[in-house]
Amino acid sequence: MKRKDDNSSAEELVQNFLKKNKNFFIKHPELLKELQFPLKDEGSDKVIDLQVYRYKKINQENIDLQNQMTQILLAGKSHMQSQKRILKSSLKILNCKSLAKVFNVILSDFKLLLGCEYINCFSTNNNIGINEVQKIDTRVAKSYFRDKAMTNLNQNPKGVLLFFPNKSPQIKSYILLKINFQEDMFVVAMGSKDINKFNPDQQVDLIEYLIKIIEIKINQL
Repeated sequence: MKRKDDNSSAEELVQNFLKKNKNFFIKHPELLKELQFPLKDEGSDKVIDLQVYRYKKINQENIDLQNQMTQILLAGKSHMQSQKRILKSSLKILNCKSLAKVFNVILSDFKLLLGCEYINCFSTNNNIGINEVQKIDTRVAKSYFRDKAMTNLNQNPKGVLLFFPNKSPQIKSYILLKINFQEDMFVVAMGSKDINKFNPDQQVDLIEYLIKIIEIKINQL
């Protein structure tokens, strides 16, 4: 008479063998017919039929693939809409006749472009003469843009206090843009109440294109 421990050991050996030989039933499909798997385990709702399991697995894979395709299509549509908005803002900037009007476009359009609630502009030049542009120390400004970076998405907490002094409790995420102007620079700070709005992994190719347009224009004025 076999002991219970012997049965457990035998089951473990079978389980270990099947785990190491996952194609075993594919190589020996005739065994599936002989084993005659029941559709359900009596006393539970668990389906153990291999054909049903395969169907469920393939069906779920198809659902996952459809969801991925939907996300890709939505992302592509959103990207196209962003391109159109960037182009529209670029044309506005190129038609500006003064530095003050360029910053009027920045203040009015950038909130919509990036979907943020707050925007502040800073300059390392003391003599800009635009009411909406605040002064910032050159060394401090440059410290936020290492290696010739045009944007900063690192979410340094110090940046919240520096660039949003009156709104810091509301700012949960932010982005900084650097615009070179002759020997000086402008910093455009945009903040959001949404912690997930801005993060270091975001793509910035479109906004960097717009920064280049702004730099070309303001250095021509």
